[in-house]
Amino acid sequence: MLYFVGLGLEQSPSLKILKILKECRVTYYESYTSPVTNDKVLSELSSELTGSKIESVKRGFVEDGRIILDAAKNSIVALVCSGDPMVATTHQELRTRALKQGIETKIVHGSSVISAVGGELGLHSYNFGRIVTMTREPMQYTAYNTIFRNLLQGLHTTVLLEWDETTNFFLNPSQAVSSLVEAEKDLRSRIIEENTLVLIASRLGTEESVTGALSLKDVATADFGEPPHVLVIPGKLHFTERETLGAIFGKSPDSFLDNSEGITRLSGIMVTKYSEKTLRALERAKVAAGTETKFQNVFENVECYTRDAQRFLNEGKDELAVLSVGYAEGLLDSLRFAGQLEFDW
Repeated sequence: MLYFVGLGLEQSPSLKILKILKECRVTYYESYTSPVTNDKVLSELSSELTGSKIESVKRGFVEDGRIILDAAKNSIVALVCSGDPMVATTHQELRTRALKQGIETKIVHGSSVISAVGGELGLHSYNFGRIVTMTREPMQYTAYNTIFRNLLQGLHTTVLLEWDETTNFFLNPSQAVSSLVEAEKDLRSRIIEENTLVLIASRLGTEESVTGALSLKDVATADFGEPPHVLVIPGKLHFTERETLGAIFGKSPDSFLDNSEGITRLSGIMVTKYSEKTLRALERAKVAAGTETKFQNVFENVECYTRDAQRFLNEGKDELAVLSVGYAEGLLDSLRFAGQLEFDW
């Protein structure tokens, strides 16, 4: 039997957890998934589990997993961590290996930053989109594009920040927003601007936990103290979320900006750009054609395809929208390629 036990953000073992661990021959305690460690946990567990061995282990030990799995084949074993054990993909992979080897597994879930950050900041949990982790790498395209896709749907984005246990490196909020600013310069979807609202939660689960609501330009120069920190880029805010944010941070609910307002899908940008370009070229083609009527059907089809592109876009049929504007542009351009009509594109 292999237990995966989460101590929650507070790293405080419940009576249920203590009962389980007393049954275990060995308990492996790992702290690499969180930079916040309750130094008293091991001593408290040791005093409670007088008949059980407690061993503190590192990432490599858990990733290898063979010792844990071998022990779990013949006895009851637990892997204990802070937060929730199934947030870490390393633990998920270890559980999969255990099940494939016929080892029974059970999970004791705990609170994690992913489940807690929404409530801590007054946001509705069902308004969150995909989570992303930012690293120290200079160009954070994955993080940027994840925020962009979430904002298109009006959803909030939880941004986790890299922690390297071996070097004790933790990406701070100012470094994170600087990387997003650089990505904005390159990708230009206009989602990261000086007045973009950024919510910050620091040291959740500890007595020193704090939260903040700042514009992006203020995050770049602010000091949030010791890690860990988690960022949230809000999307469309429900009026009750605005009210809660106002109560938490002592501000007017109306002062919290809607980061999703004005965000345009890439297909929308493409369709608008190429529709305008095609219609301008169409007017020049009509002038070049003069009184010649043999191109009239082509001109009408170009106009119809362009209108269809906008209609499909409004209906959320992005692929059809892009295809339609492509047909309009290609149909008009074919007159030039075929040598039928000369005009400036």
